[in-house]
Amino acid sequence: MSDSKNRTDPSRRAFLATAAVAASAAVVGLRPRTASAAGEKLPHLSESDPLAKSLGYVAHAAKVDRAKYPTFKPGDRCGVCRFFLGTPGQKSGYAGCQIYAGYSVNADGWCASFNARS
Repeated sequence: MSDSKNRTDPSRRAFLATAAVAASAAVVGLRPRTASAAGEKLPHLSESDPLAKSLGYVAHAAKVDRAKYPTFKPGDRCGVCRFFLGTPGQKSGYAGCQIYAGYSVNADGWCASFNARS
């Protein structure tokens, strides 16, 4: 007969494994934002990219075709969009965008997915 103190409780083992995974996930989630996360090292999105074309992306909001995109309002630009991954309110430069994964967009650009930060 074996001693019950020498046996490992499977539910305790599962709990410890889950706790270790959760702690690791928390540490990874707290790492500082790097330049590549912000999109500074990503290639700039081209206005000729098929997705960019379909959403009317322009690198400079002043070039928006207002007849084709009547929802555009002066002042709308990527730098104040909720999908822009750069510094909120960024006035110039490029940063990543949640809509255009793998590319950086101009803070002064615009597309039909524009949604102002609240």
